[in-house]
Amino acid sequence: MKTTFLREVTLYRYRYIVGYVAFGCLLFALLLFAIDQAPRGLSQSELASAVASVNVNILKPTTTNIVDAPYHLLQKLSIQFFGLTPVAIKLPSILIGALTGIGIVFMLRKWFRKNVALVTAIMTVTSVGFLTLARTGTPMIMTALWTVMLLFGATQVLYAKKHQFLWKLFCMISIALLAYSPFGIYPLIAMVVAGIFHPHVRHQLKRGKRWQHAIAILAVSIILAPLIIAAIVTPTVGLQLIGIDGSTNFGPGHIVSNIAVIFNTLFNFAQNQVGVIVTPLFGLATSALIVLGVLKLFTATYSARSYMIFVWIGLLIPVLLLRPDMILLVVVPMTLVLAIGMDTLIRQWYDLFPRNPYARIAALIPLSVLLVSIVGIDMERYFYGYHYSPMASSFHAELPAIRSSLESYKLGTAGPVVLVVPENQVGFYDILRREFPQVSVRTGALGAKPPVIVLDQTESQLVGMPPTRIVTGDLSSAEQAVLLRVYMP
Repeated sequence: MKTTFLREVTLYRYRYIVGYVAFGCLLFALLLFAIDQAPRGLSQSELASAVASVNVNILKPTTTNIVDAPYHLLQKLSIQFFGLTPVAIKLPSILIGALTGIGIVFMLRKWFRKNVALVTAIMTVTSVGFLTLARTGTPMIMTALWTVMLLFGATQVLYAKKHQFLWKLFCMISIALLAYSPFGIYPLIAMVVAGIFHPHVRHQLKRGKRWQHAIAILAVSIILAPLIIAAIVTPTVGLQLIGIDGSTNFGPGHIVSNIAVIFNTLFNFAQNQVGVIVTPLFGLATSALIVLGVLKLFTATYSARSYMIFVWIGLLIPVLLLRPDMILLVVVPMTLVLAIGMDTLIRQWYDLFPRNPYARIAALIPLSVLLVSIVGIDMERYFYGYHYSPMASSFHAELPAIRSSLESYKLGTAGPVVLVVPENQVGFYDILRREFPQVSVRTGALGAKPPVIVLDQTESQLVGMPPTRIVTGDLSSAEQAVLLRVYMP
């Protein structure tokens, strides 16, 4: 009687409904909150992504950069529809991030108990790593998306009793789209190895009719055709997909320095840093649960899940030693390890009180405190770090100011205007000519006649003429405060 009353008072029966609603609200709030302030501007990678997106043409794989084409097509549509704005550049990542977050919940529910899945999903979507992926206008979020979708589809193929063919087709399409993402081959290899060595997986994969296999192969071939053509014509495409390019360093000295970078990114809890990524990626409590999950993996090496995670991590280690800038690839595998650690923690508590219902319900209190603490600290590190840290000044905040100047003075449409920008940003700002056809983008102000807009980064001004307007940002440093100068006739 008392137990029933306690369950009713605490809404124990509706805990998962309340939890899923709270998760959805939290996810969308985190993805949309202060999208133009954290970080305050666009990174150089986002500028490059926008240029690649505008120029992508899936029908001409031999003359365009086809790597990450699915993302670039979405970003191209976003820029064409909303114009060249920070929100338009980030919108594909926000939408894909929302889909990835929802996919994480469904995936974890197939692998773990509902309470473990929900708690782990909340901790994942509030982590610095996930927020960086989902709020940055670059294609890195695509690897996480299709990996999560492939894991979810694979569990459906193994255990679902209905629609087996549709789930297999879903998996094959996910594999094809994952192939467009650099480093996407590594989680795929991990899953294939797990399937080869696990008898139940092998048995399920053999099932199916020939016509079903034919349809799946045809769908994959159509999706992969542009990528295959591009790889044949330009062999460097294949190197990009496995993470090797001209900037990759293989020397022993570079490996040692990369180890230090990786260690600081993951384990330097004493000193938070803000650059392109807020570090460390995971807080101290989350990292402790991940360590607990790793230890648990060594006691359950017989499962397909353990096979896959061990192979996955084993493949990522040499990749990250060569490319520490791709550290965000650990977000999805660490989510699985985190879930194992959380599952172990909850089971250990329940084992202490196997027949005490009050103890089971009471476990919600410390678990809630732990969850709120982790979520609060991670959100604070991400949003405060990107908003207030001086290191955040490396992001380019000039685009909104340029658009505001062009619109307020009615420049770029009624008459010619010169826009002076750094050399490495000419291709990006040239996209503005789609909306402001009279804009001319240059790298120097010499010989230019007003109206002229000069970005402060160029260190170039019109000699003998004071600016009509100086646009500043909200950084405290005087050298970082000026964004651009406007010269009117």
